[in-house]
Amino acid sequence: MIGADESPRMRWYRARTKLALGSALQSIRRNAHDTQDDAAAKFHSSRPHLSRIERGTTPQLDTLMDYMDGYGYEIVLVPRGSTVTVEPPR
Repeated sequence: MIGADESPRMRWYRARTKLALGSALQSIRRNAHDTQDDAAAKFHSSRPHLSRIERGTTPQLDTLMDYMDGYGYEIVLVPRGSTVTVEPPR
């Protein structure tokens, strides 16, 4: 929960497995205060499909990209072991 004197910040996530990606997506959706039904309506998908994505099953790429874009996220591919600096949007 964000206190009155704190500003909201977007978190970054590292996902090396489908399960970790699903968990990150679920966290992003919940931080937006959306239900799976809300997200399904936004991204023209079904709640069961989004549920499967959040449980780490293989998502349809189009739905995954719509989901991330709709919540303001993108995929960044880096070599494993790299150091990455993430700065908040300006």
